[in-house]
Amino acid sequence: MPVKTPEEAASFVRKWMEDRKFFKNDMHKDSALFSYEGISAIGVAFAIQQPNDLVRVIGVTVRLLLDPKQQKALAGLEAKDRYNFLKELRSRLLLLDPTYVLGPREDLIEWVLLVKEISYDELTEGRLLDAVDKMNRAVIFASSLITEKLGEPEEE
Repeated sequence: MPVKTPEEAASFVRKWMEDRKFFKNDMHKDSALFSYEGISAIGVAFAIQQPNDLVRVIGVTVRLLLDPKQQKALAGLEAKDRYNFLKELRSRLLLLDPTYVLGPREDLIEWVLLVKEISYDELTEGRLLDAVDKMNRAVIFASSLITEKLGEPEEE
């Protein structure tokens, strides 16, 4: 049975995250009706939220951050090489199911934001699991390309 209200969606999502042992934190902010942070089975941090400005839709999101060393390598590329790298990254990300945004600047990115929306009428445990799985795959794909072109992140 599909959920109909933000309260039902929040309860459904949180229970699903807790049942899967993904739930980490309630990150509720004024800009969201609800916002939960989780860690996938392979260690990818993600969030599931419903911003105030969305109606009957939740978003599963991942923010992949470039390491400072990788940001420096990107900034050090010749303009043409940087353009070609970002063009390749964009074209490859287009093939993935989650949508993406590169930011904060188009020419000198610091992060890749991946987003998968699920409408209330499709909100099931299977759709949530599928969204998290697609995020995991997108992170592996994007981080592999970034590492290949810009080098390994610094050791922590």
